[in-house]
Amino acid sequence: MSTTSPNSSGQPSWQQTPQAGLQVNSVAVSPDGQLTVAGTSSEFGSGQFSFYGYDSSGSLRWSVPVTADNATQGIFWVAVSDDKRFAACGGETSKTCGFLVIVDGSSGNILFTDNNLPSRVNQLTFSADGNWLLAGFQHEVRLYQASTTGVAQPVFGLADTLALPAGFSSYSAVLAANGSRVWVGAIDYNVKPVYSGLVQQIALDNGKFGAVTSYSQAQGVMRVVTTADGAYAAAALHDGSCAFFQAVQTSTAFVYKPDLSGLNIAYAIAITETPAKQLVIVVGANQAEAGVLYRLDAVQTQAEIANYPVWGPLLRWSKPVQYAVNPGVTLDAAATLVSATDGKPDESSGGSDQKESPGNFYLFDACSGQQLWQYGTKLMNWPMALTPDGKTAVGGSDDGSICYWNLQ
Repeated sequence: MSTTSPNSSGQPSWQQTPQAGLQVNSVAVSPDGQLTVAGTSSEFGSGQFSFYGYDSSGSLRWSVPVTADNATQGIFWVAVSDDKRFAACGGETSKTCGFLVIVDGSSGNILFTDNNLPSRVNQLTFSADGNWLLAGFQHEVRLYQASTTGVAQPVFGLADTLALPAGFSSYSAVLAANGSRVWVGAIDYNVKPVYSGLVQQIALDNGKFGAVTSYSQAQGVMRVVTTADGAYAAAALHDGSCAFFQAVQTSTAFVYKPDLSGLNIAYAIAITETPAKQLVIVVGANQAEAGVLYRLDAVQTQAEIANYPVWGPLLRWSKPVQYAVNPGVTLDAAATLVSATDGKPDESSGGSDQKESPGNFYLFDACSGQQLWQYGTKLMNWPMALTPDGKTAVGGSDDGSICYWNLQ
């Protein structure tokens, strides 16, 4: 049975605004809900951007300035290891200069920094044991390793780099929690009017990128997610559809687009394999001037063919949201709850300044699709995350706030 906030309005258990006037583009939380990390950014302004760690009561554990005083853009993505040993943030200070900072999760002491990366860090993922960190860039992925042998404190170093195919741009790359493989999603903006896409499965072998399996897509890939063991993955596509993959198969298992009018870009997707071995996918897509969430299950439709199961999509529900859906769609491990965020830029000014709609944080019952609560903010919201046990949610807003919900 789903557990929800005692406050049906979705009022956060605590809320912090570390740097007034800046945005919060990314948040992450440890599985036990005891460490929340977030970073500040500014899509159109400048400042000194910082990385923050908070405990479950909202008390600041540490803050780390990660840029100079008048940097632009700032922190785009953050991550925290399951055991809270490490936290990482990455982003950009110009269109040609990215940065990565890894800190001790307890103290905030800097363990690794690189301020001369080739482009913005688009996504960061730790392995479950915290020993590996994947950083995704527009045209490559990099793997970092923690070393604890013979040193007073852990030392991170670059283990391997892999370039993506020419012509493709990636904004999403994830490392399986067990460290077995990487899944990357990419889009080719040179193919018009319909952008084509690519998903790559990259095996990891002794800390090196190994065999690559490529899955061509008729639509651009906006985001990719994977199950904890890396055996299954799903991708959100440019036309609002989604694709499903299994690691043992060299072709896409299926592509599915629900019959919903006005459906277009899907920026959000989540996947989990429940303890009962149910494969659940939730997609967040734009729909006309608003947004929609839809849940489908990957269901085995035939016995094994060529040593792998044959899968098909089963639509469970679809639910509207007020504005365009952003990437804050996540599931808990048992697929009882779904988080979501929305809001959109005001394109009347050409997207050149921070004119945008209000936004919302949402919590849904993953089984029925029933909306449990909706919490509104004055500006749009991008990130939100549920812990695997469904007891905690965190979110970040363009109004600069970090929100924490105790869902027990």
